[in-house]
Amino acid sequence: MRTPLHPTANALVVGVVCLFMSLILTCCFSSGTRPASDDLDSGVTDTDSDTDTDTDTDTDTGPEGGISFIWIANSDENTLSKVDTQTAIEVARYRTCPSICDPSRTSVNLHGDAVVTNRLSNSVTKFAAAMNDCVDNNDNGTIETSNGPANVLLWGEDECMLWHTELPLSSGARATAWDGKEDQDSGLGGNVWVGTCGSTPQVVYKLDGDNGAIVDQTDVGAGCCYGGVVDGNDGFWVFATSPYSLSIFRVDMSTLQISEIVTLLDGYGITADSQGRVWVGGGCFVSRHDPADGSLEEVEVMGADWLRGIAVGVEKSAGYVWAADTIGTLYKIDQESMIVAGAYDMGVELVGVAADFEGYVWAVDFAANAAYKFDPDTETYISVPVGLSPYTYSDMTGMQLKGVIIPE
Repeated sequence: MRTPLHPTANALVVGVVCLFMSLILTCCFSSGTRPASDDLDSGVTDTDSDTDTDTDTDTDTGPEGGISFIWIANSDENTLSKVDTQTAIEVARYRTCPSICDPSRTSVNLHGDAVVTNRLSNSVTKFAAAMNDCVDNNDNGTIETSNGPANVLLWGEDECMLWHTELPLSSGARATAWDGKEDQDSGLGGNVWVGTCGSTPQVVYKLDGDNGAIVDQTDVGAGCCYGGVVDGNDGFWVFATSPYSLSIFRVDMSTLQISEIVTLLDGYGITADSQGRVWVGGGCFVSRHDPADGSLEEVEVMGADWLRGIAVGVEKSAGYVWAADTIGTLYKIDQESMIVAGAYDMGVELVGVAADFEGYVWAVDFAANAAYKFDPDTETYISVPVGLSPYTYSDMTGMQLKGVIIPE
């Protein structure tokens, strides 16, 4: 059963949200409240008992031989939820580091494997999507791994965890993206790019996708690399709060030099489309930068409180960019005209948004401990329970990477 859209007038936005960035802008919505970002509130548990989901377990129509998952970091639980996008069922949950991790960003490669970046432990962990890519570490002929949220193995026991890398600096890692140079069929190759936040200076690391080894690194100044995305043209774009005010900058993945800096009105989430244009949502603004001609367009989303996650649609959601508002609204924005084409009240405290391979739009609700699978055709959604305080707003399905690496 699909749950009809419901207004958020009676939804409780929990906790007192706090400032992450030093610059405060007057926003379109009267509250103008900037959400808590890296100072985590405990939130409240969603008491909605509706857990109806599509129970079809046939994933043969999915990409890469049936692999189609959304990977959601549960920041207050130190775990990662793996949700089948077709059945809308959480099929595994993993510990993401040995102790207190505070996981946030996830990124999925062309093969479907995922990395999760842990803010507090300043580390990155990779997980295999397919069982045949997991490793029988104890040689007992069986892969020991989680089969759902009630079966979270102790750290080091889950054999679908492929590697774990602790970064040298003590400051927490944030911006994370695969570069799409891995083999789509085998998953071998490719690199993971990670930017730190709060270090002096902040650092962008290049990690080997096969073993997690630090291949290279570059200092990019003091401040915070908050979100990251690749552009399909050998560039890693970072949304940063400093040293360049509120801006995006491009790290050339061949030279590790900063090749472009673009100042924005505001920002938070970052993505890229098939044309290599970089999109940022933040405050009540959506920004679009086209590196091809150097243009920057910024529009106000009237009624928005604080836009966070942003994603480019595909298939049934194609032609639109989707932005999550912290007060629970999902916005549909025309990809060319940048006109708001729809606004859907659907949650308590939305953080992240992503599209799956069929074009369903997923929104992550930090306060409700849930993810929502939204159908753009029917404008309805279902709720999928995940772990405590899900925070992910990066490329958690891998469809953004496919959009820039394998354009149609």
